[in-house]
Amino acid sequence: MLKICLVIDLDDTLYDAEAAYSYALKSVGIDPLSVDFSQARQIIKARLGEGHVGARNRILYFKQFLDGQSRYSHSAILELMEKYEKFLADHIENQWALLGRQKLFEKRLSQVPKVILTNENLRTQMIKLSAIDPKGTLFPQVITSEEMGVEKPNLKLFERALEILKCDPKNCFMVGDNWDTDLVPALEMGMKGVCTTEFRKLKSDVKIPDSVKVISRLDELESVFS
Repeated sequence: MLKICLVIDLDDTLYDAEAAYSYALKSVGIDPLSVDFSQARQIIKARLGEGHVGARNRILYFKQFLDGQSRYSHSAILELMEKYEKFLADHIENQWALLGRQKLFEKRLSQVPKVILTNENLRTQMIKLSAIDPKGTLFPQVITSEEMGVEKPNLKLFERALEILKCDPKNCFMVGDNWDTDLVPALEMGMKGVCTTEFRKLKSDVKIPDSVKVISRLDELESVFS
């Protein structure tokens, strides 16, 4: 295997994020497609603006949602969030086991330096990663948009990842599902790209350069470097 390092997206790359979000919301009695919840989510996103690092935080959606239903209380918001986080973690833990990712990262890619690079708030991403890798042995380094103050595709996140890895961009692979926020900025930085379509399909108008490897399952990742 080539001497490389990896920058890896979390949501919809390591696991199916939409499935986990939907399960957790339904488990706390919220239809993710309901008008009330969709409106609450849209209000928060519109208020904070495009690319705001806090605009993905579910506790803000829950506060707006309960307020809109005249069910607001401090304890109700916290209780809802705590239940949601538990169901989210449980679903991701089960997914991880069913997907069989452990062998890939624990054995075949164990010696490859890696950083998780993800949009979202730190607490939520720690909950997800704790469900996947409780002791932080598989993924010992994590960068979130919250701690950087900007979201992907901002190049500051990719620069920070390379700084942590002490890796030359030409020897570093960005592994992600989102062409615009994962792969485009990585290529701009001089990194190599691996696009996974396991949980998110590429838009039909995306033109993938020959330098980017497209894989249908993350299990194929090792073959990219062989």
